[in-house]
Amino acid sequence: RDFSTVRTIDAVTAKLDYLKSLGINAIELMPIQEFDGNDSWGYNPCYYFAADKAYGTTEDYKRFIDECHKRDIAVIIDVVYNHSTGASPLAKIYWGPDNKTAVNNPYFNVDAKHPFNVFHDINHQNAFMQEVVKRSLVYLIEEYNVDGFRFDLSKGFTQSTSGWDGQDQARINLILDYNKAIKAADPDSYVILEHWGQYSEESQYVRNGMHPWKKLNSQYITAAEGNGSSDLSGAYSWLDATYGASGWVTFMESHDEERAFFKAKQYGNGDLKTDDEERIARVPLNMAFL
Repeated sequence: RDFSTVRTIDAVTAKLDYLKSLGINAIELMPIQEFDGNDSWGYNPCYYFAADKAYGTTEDYKRFIDECHKRDIAVIIDVVYNHSTGASPLAKIYWGPDNKTAVNNPYFNVDAKHPFNVFHDINHQNAFMQEVVKRSLVYLIEEYNVDGFRFDLSKGFTQSTSGWDGQDQARINLILDYNKAIKAADPDSYVILEHWGQYSEESQYVRNGMHPWKKLNSQYITAAEGNGSSDLSGAYSWLDATYGASGWVTFMESHDEERAFFKAKQYGNGDLKTDDEERIARVPLNMAFL
């Protein structure tokens, strides 16, 4: 949405040669499955088998992915299966009071099973909802030829209120099953998880070829600002016998955090705050660390 002033997928396609020149070999789109309204980051999905009309047509999306592949750029789609909005037909069909789904709705929980929910919490232990998720993932692979997925809030795929803080075997089994469906459709697909879980749980995903997120935003911001020491050991503090630290995706910034060099312009140490050239010179430093 914010990549260009015209806010279309065609505008991104037109810039692919520029992106390629930067050395980029993968693009992750924030959610493009149909969401409420036309002005959104996409984390309010209502239909899982349509690409949102706000950015272009189905053919526009397919052309973008084809053009990325011509340049050896992978396309990863951010997918949101933790929740849906009330516009979802599966929410509407059993609707209750207080702007919530009804108690007898088999597809949604009236109240979320974890503390970070928005909209309506999906019951992932419902067999039909599992089928919806798997079919829509395979559809994106087969119809659009996407190269992988980043699962938003995968830790929320729990029906146990204690599952948020602890290891949830039902959630593990579920995510392994989703991964199996993806790899059956395309063995080379990337599967990235926003999980924030325990090592005992996340390591099981890593051993099955998935990649949980490892956030180091505050540490990279400290390095950009030049304010004190910055401990980046979290990038390799969790190791797996097969995948090593590469089983986890370490990142400097995401849509949920502030940009490191915006913070440096506000709070940088000495010349880093006031001198554009000094501040920009730290960008390759942080990139080398990353």
